[in-house]
Amino acid sequence: MTRALVVFESLFGDARTIAEAIADGLSPRIPVDVVAAAEAPADVASDVRLLVVGGPNHAFSMPRQSTREGAIQQYGARIADTSRGLHEWLEAVRFDGSDTLAAAFDTRSDHPKLLVKMDHAAKTEEKLLRGHGLAIVAPAEHFYVTDTKGPLADGEEGRARRWGAALAEMVAADVSR
Repeated sequence: MTRALVVFESLFGDARTIAEAIADGLSPRIPVDVVAAAEAPADVASDVRLLVVGGPNHAFSMPRQSTREGAIQQYGARIADTSRGLHEWLEAVRFDGSDTLAAAFDTRSDHPKLLVKMDHAAKTEEKLLRGHGLAIVAPAEHFYVTDTKGPLADGEEGRARRWGAALAEMVAADVSR
């Protein structure tokens, strides 16, 4: 049986909430596991048909050790190991199967508009996924927070559930070909 895997990094909890909502949307059609990048498997098994990855925009891209340390110092983030996150996982992960589909998401502020255009976390996630030879099943999705430490903007959790359901439909359509 095929399944989905959602791997996330979250500095203040919003990306975790989005990852769990995406999994809720996927789960009626495909079994799904949700795991933080720091605990994600080093090898993605061949039964994983869909890999969804995501995390926050932090300093205009994916978090890295220095920006995680900054989040702790500036905002009191609780991060057990600043050296391990989604970027590091995506660089090191291995895939047992070659037909895994992928999708990416990020969380970001919706203001100021000029800075929002410079946020590239999901773009970098997609680049790393393609580097593993994975097919991107849908364009990256962006979910909005109201401030650095959140909370999510109104309606974003529901939108993440609907996106998860849409991803499940795409995977089902791909499998039936």
